[in-house]
Amino acid sequence: MSRILHRSYARFCGSCRNRGCDASCPRLPEKRTFAPITAFSKMLLLPLLFSSHLCQAEAASEAAVKVAFLYNFFKFIEWPESATAQNRYTLCLSSHTDFGDHLLMLEGKTVNGKPLDIVRNISAKDLKSCHLIFIDTADNPGDYARELKGSPVVSVSDKSGFINQGGTIGLIQDGNRLSFEINLETANAGNTRISAQLLKLAKNILAGK
Repeated sequence: MSRILHRSYARFCGSCRNRGCDASCPRLPEKRTFAPITAFSKMLLLPLLFSSHLCQAEAASEAAVKVAFLYNFFKFIEWPESATAQNRYTLCLSSHTDFGDHLLMLEGKTVNGKPLDIVRNISAKDLKSCHLIFIDTADNPGDYARELKGSPVVSVSDKSGFINQGGTIGLIQDGNRLSFEINLETANAGNTRISAQLLKLAKNILAGK
C-alpha cells in the first residue's frame, strides 16, 4: 500500500519539478527498512527532480503523502493580490486534523519566496486568514465550504463528495492510489487561479456552468 502512495506522491511532485518550482519537495519520513525499488521509483533518482533535490518517498504513510500534496498545491495556485499582500502564506488545519509529526517536514519551507505558516485547530473567526485549509471528515467539511464560499481560501478535504458540497479540492482514492478532484467553479468564485498543470493531474473537474 505504501508503494502505491509513493507513486501518487512522486507523480505529483514530479509535475511540480518539471514546472520549475523554487523550493524542494518535502522530505518524506524515512524508516529503518526500505521498500523494494521498483522501475517507477528509480525515476526519483533522475536529475529532473525538484531543484536537483531527491524526493525520498520510501515507506511514506498516507498522512505524509497528504501533507506533501497540501504543500505542493500551493505551487499550482495563484491567489488574488488582496490575499498575497501578506508577507507569508498560511496553511490551516481543522480541529480534528491529525497529521502527527509529518507536518515537521514543512518546517522552514517557503512558497514563492515567502515563509509558510501552519495554523492548527483554526477558529471560525480566523478562517479568512488562511490561504489553504485542510478540513478533516469529522469536522463537517461541507459547513466550512459554505462559510468560505466566494472567498480566496482554498478548501481541501478527504471527505467523499467534498467538491459537490462546494469545496475546492477533494482528496480521493483512485484504486489504491491517492488522487484529487477539483471544483473549478468554487476556485473561480474566490478569484483563485488553478494552473493548467494541476487541472491536468486532477482525476475529476467540476467546472460548473
